[in-house]
Amino acid sequence: MSYTSKLDANVDGNSSLSTGSLATHDDEQLPSLANLPTDILLHIFAMCGQRCWPSIAQVCHRFYTILGTDSFLWEQVTRQLLLVNQSSSIFRSKNHSSLSAQMRFRIYNHWQTGVCLVKPVASIREKHVLPWLVLKSDVLWVGTGSHIKAYPRIQPCAFLRSKPLQGRMRPTLNLSSSRGDLGRFAVKSGDEDVVVAGDTNGSIFVWRASTGRLQLKKTNCHSSDVASVNVFKNVIVSGGRDKFVKVLRFDNSISHHSWKSIYTAEEIYLDDRILSLDIDPSGTLLCTGTAGHGGVPPSHLFDLTTGALICPLRRHFRVGEGVYDVHFESPNEVLTGDFNSALRLWDLRTQSNVSVWEDPHDSAINCIATDNNMTILTGTATHGGIRIWDKRQTRCVQLYYVKPELRSPVYSLDFDSSELYTALDTSVLSFDFSGGNRKPTKDLVAYPCN
Repeated sequence: MSYTSKLDANVDGNSSLSTGSLATHDDEQLPSLANLPTDILLHIFAMCGQRCWPSIAQVCHRFYTILGTDSFLWEQVTRQLLLVNQSSSIFRSKNHSSLSAQMRFRIYNHWQTGVCLVKPVASIREKHVLPWLVLKSDVLWVGTGSHIKAYPRIQPCAFLRSKPLQGRMRPTLNLSSSRGDLGRFAVKSGDEDVVVAGDTNGSIFVWRASTGRLQLKKTNCHSSDVASVNVFKNVIVSGGRDKFVKVLRFDNSISHHSWKSIYTAEEIYLDDRILSLDIDPSGTLLCTGTAGHGGVPPSHLFDLTTGALICPLRRHFRVGEGVYDVHFESPNEVLTGDFNSALRLWDLRTQSNVSVWEDPHDSAINCIATDNNMTILTGTATHGGIRIWDKRQTRCVQLYYVKPELRSPVYSLDFDSSELYTALDTSVLSFDFSGGNRKPTKDLVAYPCN
């Protein structure tokens, strides 16, 4: 049965739509918009515009069936929008609350105009640290200095019956097992249930994500700073300033998800300090980002199962054109953010660069976050700059400046359909676009690029 047939079936027998209810005192039937076939109504409503749909839906039951909050037309519109389309299951798993299609459209308009409610998450008192964020559906993980803290997420303001809580949130977990500063860390929920991090002393730490209990501390894994780590099932990968990538494989056959069992360690030498790395969703590929010195290409692709080099992703580059962040979109696509202000999309099937987006203000890219579909957000190194990119376009579509008076870099960011989280040099902030505020805020200045 087609969509229009189902809608017609839903309103059969409805007395409010029957011809008798529309008859005159002479019992003569008058033509009515409500009596038109559903496919014609869909065409008419599509021409009216989305801003009229909530009012039209209140006319009668049949119009509400066609233009309800999760109707076919609303789904068709939001499926093409940035930030709120939720086409990816990975992205949907990060959302704290379920949003109707109509609500997603309203939130998208707030993203465009910068209408949001600013909620402070944490203050950063340490100096010269690089904070990092990992967003999950119920927890925001914040790493600053020698601590990784878990902050519980609250519902967006549009779903709260009372006023939102004032002041900063309190963490439920505080992970700390090092005197040195922790670098970029990784969190895996569900069956894996681990938090993995490395510090400036070259040590690797593994905690249980649900309880915060320390599972493993391996000292002297690297001879200097550990810049980035990642984990896939029983494999931990780390990269540091000592120019080595370390691959630790744990034997979990003795005890399921035990990080104290026997493991094997492999080393990959790149002759340049490692700044970032990521593992693809299938766990078969590893992509690294380096500083771009000594003639070493700034990004490499490895087979994680064997540790063999597949190819360098860039052969022509300038000195110092390092890759600060790497993010796998899928097993076949990877994004890299350059110090040279370029965001690049690589197709691993052809090992070629298929798209390049240049920052409009030539700002270095510190971090990348995506919805695993069309939307890409990048945090830059100057003036709290955040860029929104559409894979279908060649130019930036939106500029944000977070607390522009501070002129802080955006060290890390992450988002779901209704909230944006950013880490600056003095604080971690949350921006709620669900409707808690009706006016733009001075803490987030938005500029459209078109």
